[in-house]
Amino acid sequence: MAYPNLKSKGGATATVVLLTPTQIFCANAGDSRTVLSQAGVEAVALSIDHKPTNEEEEKRIEGAGGIVRNKRVMGELGLSRAFGDFEYKSKEGLDAKQ
Repeated sequence: MAYPNLKSKGGATATVVLLTPTQIFCANAGDSRTVLSQAGVEAVALSIDHKPTNEEEEKRIEGAGGIVRNKRVMGELGLSRAFGDFEYKSKEGLDAKQ
């Protein structure tokens, strides 16, 4: 879906965590990181950065008609998922996952 009326050239990343009495759920977009830590215990990563150089992300970018150059989307953006950055999301006919 194209966003022709949006003029913003900015973007943002995010990470969210949902804690229940028995589970931890984590979701992120971009290169925001979430770790779980406790004194005296090694920290555990709960999220994975969305980088253009990750194989799955690079395939998704190229499938949407983009390129990864110099480890960046279109040679400019250093992460492969974000809120905003609409100039990179203008190919008609693709759903949000693509």
